[in-house]
Amino acid sequence: MYNIVVLKGGETMFSSYQELYNNIDNEKMLIDKRLEMVRFANENGIKVAARFYSCSKNTIKKWRRRYALYGLKGLVDISKKPKNSPKRIPQGDIDKITEVSKMAKEKKKHITVKNVRKSSKIDDYSDSTINRYINKAVGKKKNRKHDQNKGGDVSWKKKLLPWQLIQIDIKYLTDIDNLKPYFASAKNEFKGIKSKYQITARDVCTGAAIIAYCDEKSVTYTRMFLEKILYPFLKQFKELDLKSITIQTDNGKENTNRLAKTNGKEPEKSSFTVFVEDKFKKHKLNIPGSPTYDSDVETFHWSIERDCLAWDDIIDDKTLIYYTTKYIEEYLHTEIKIRGYSPINKIKETYEIDNIIYPMPQILNVISPDHI
Repeated sequence: MYNIVVLKGGETMFSSYQELYNNIDNEKMLIDKRLEMVRFANENGIKVAARFYSCSKNTIKKWRRRYALYGLKGLVDISKKPKNSPKRIPQGDIDKITEVSKMAKEKKKHITVKNVRKSSKIDDYSDSTINRYINKAVGKKKNRKHDQNKGGDVSWKKKLLPWQLIQIDIKYLTDIDNLKPYFASAKNEFKGIKSKYQITARDVCTGAAIIAYCDEKSVTYTRMFLEKILYPFLKQFKELDLKSITIQTDNGKENTNRLAKTNGKEPEKSSFTVFVEDKFKKHKLNIPGSPTYDSDVETFHWSIERDCLAWDDIIDDKTLIYYTTKYIEEYLHTEIKIRGYSPINKIKETYEIDNIIYPMPQILNVISPDHI
């Protein structure tokens, strides 16, 4: 079996898969070749197939995964052209953020993401994205001393028991450049990614993380995450006093009503806070405008984006769950250098439990009220 390429002028030549891909504009031939590669790899192994077709092992893995998930449709090239600019938010919105930030600085007003959102009437981007443009506008530089000490003394974390302090935060998948072309739309053949947000709970002691996805940033889903996923998981540890657990979050309305306008009256507690105070010790809120307070969960967000979410193979909710599940499974058994142990081993050792029922990533939108 040889890789024979028929070029546009009728000329034939032996070629690698990459040369075929670069020279052939016949989609059916490409699909046939990819199917041939997949079948060859299934019979002879990925390493042999990569050598035979003169391509990388990742290329073979990619087409095997897509074929396994979608059949022949998975072997079709998917356009990576984004609907909008994948690199930054629209220039008009950047100008609004810049103008509001500079005016606040001139008037010596305290600049916060919340104030900039309100004044510029922009609410489509994450706090970190807006904060980045605020800093550019006012000429704020990174605190080098802070960066040097970052990840330094974590001895206080070793005094905690696993799951005694849990940071919960939301990650915007819509901020990840290579995922932008795949968000669900009527024109998307594969239906696309419907889940725009990742809810993450990270244990500060061990670094273990539990994640779920939803299409809406709301207290409905953060409360559901607590009730249907986190709480049932924690109940299995008989030696863990649930009333010793602190849940730490930012001040977003999906977590708390702390910043809600109530005409001077004490705001009602959110359903998230009510659940936390009923089942656990307390709901600890970050100081407004202090994103570093939940640095543990933010560090995990950075890691999962770098090592998993930035993969081209995530094209819809099915592949999102498939790859994040593989990531979590590996992550739990990998030693975190700054801590000196893997999350799962530390949990097992502390609570003397061999068989842990660990919740893997799931879509909250499809969880029924009775599901646990």
